Amino acid sequence: MQFAGAAQSLGAGAILVNPWNITEVAASIAQALNMSAEEREKRHQHNFHHVTKHTAQEWAEMFVSELNDTVVEAQLRTSKEPPELPQNDAVERYLLSGNRLLILGFNSTLTEPVDTSGNRSDQIREKNPNLHPELKEHLTALCNDKKTTIVVLSGSKSEVLDKNFAEYDMWLAAENGMFLRHTKGDWMTTMPEHLNMEWVDSLKHVFEYFTERTPRSEFEIRTTSLVWNYKYADVEFGRLQARDMLQHLWTGPISNASVDVVQGSRSVEVRPVGVTKGAAIDRILGEIVHNTSMTTPIDYVLCVGHFLGKDEDVYTFFEPELPSDVNMAKCKPIDAPKLPTEKKAPSKLPATKSGPKSSQTKTPKPSPAPDKRTGNNHSGGSSRRASPEKVKEKEKMAWSVLDLKGDNYFSCAVGRKRTSARYLLGSSDDVVSFLSRLAKGT
Repeated sequence: MQFAGAAQSLGAGAILVNPWNITEVAASIAQALNMSAEEREKRHQHNFHHVTKHTAQEWAEMFVSELNDTVVEAQLRTSKEPPELPQNDAVERYLLSGNRLLILGFNSTLTEPVDTSGNRSDQIREKNPNLHPELKEHLTALCNDKKTTIVVLSGSKSEVLDKNFAEYDMWLAAENGMFLRHTKGDWMTTMPEHLNMEWVDSLKHVFEYFTERTPRSEFEIRTTSLVWNYKYADVEFGRLQARDMLQHLWTGPISNASVDVVQGSRSVEVRPVGVTKGAAIDRILGEIVHNTSMTTPIDYVLCVGHFLGKDEDVYTFFEPELPSDVNMAKCKPIDAPKLPTEKKAPSKLPATKSGPKSSQTKTPKPSPAPDKRTGNNHSGGSSRRASPEKVKEKEKMAWSVLDLKGDNYFSCAVGRKRTSARYLLGSSDDVVSFLSRLAKGT
């Protein structure tokens, strides 16, 4: 029946009919009775594939996730604004530590501040983000410190990170951590092996449609996501277009797809469920420990970025195991018990189809990713695939070198007041100032 809810999902394999039209019902019954075996099999295979892929379990997980996200959003709205980063304390503990890990965002964190009021030169600069010129000397000093490991974790493509950081001794994690390399090595993928990207083609025309009709907006096709940015469009018109786009997406191309729609302040991004910076950091850390033969425990972690709400799980990744309400309202770092030498499997969180929402529960670890070596364009070249046992071994190794206490963990959001990070910094200029203090101490 064409008016049933299942018609939207199973209509491609079924014979849709208006139940109030007797003639049409009779004709459809005749069509079904006289249908060839080959056509019946094709229709059955189409619907069988759909119901086995989009199961009741998946629907239940998404439903529960929506409820969880509502609670998290309410907590963010009512939680206290985190304090400014206590730079003196952060620098002092940095100097006293023996093995440091610095996780840095890129856009609006290590780049020059951008005027979004409509200045054309700033628009061009933002489309081609460059490293803050005052940061280069300090970043070089930090990278040359043997006690410090730096990871630039960004949603940008690998080409953008290569352009800005190829000269430094550090790790680069592109497209929310789905691609990783040390600047002295090749790109590898940390993507889950069976990541579904079939939805991309059906979304392109929607993004193109709204880009053409929204002056000074643009959309970008990445390997693991599509992003529409209206940062330089008229504010009110851009918001109206974004709302209209979301309605188009949910009622059409992605109504049954396992994807997340991530809303930024002036952007809309669609990516597969489970692709977040927090979900990737476990695999990234394991790869770093494996490749550097790290033996000294990591006893200091600094995580700084202007991340979307969906990606703020990277802040809570290293947090002590505390109740969510304590984490949300926390304004001061507290002493935390030492992390175990092996990570316990976290409880599985359902996937979400919502916008910029962060979770205070540890992000579930995606399926072990194959270790594929690729070229800078993420395709071609030789590749090798690590066995699941090898991947798990790396993840265990990563957690065995963590000896992190609460007072030695500093998570800091840049330019965002509603955040699950412990502290705030106002702009990328403040980030430069703070990193310069770390570099001088080094």
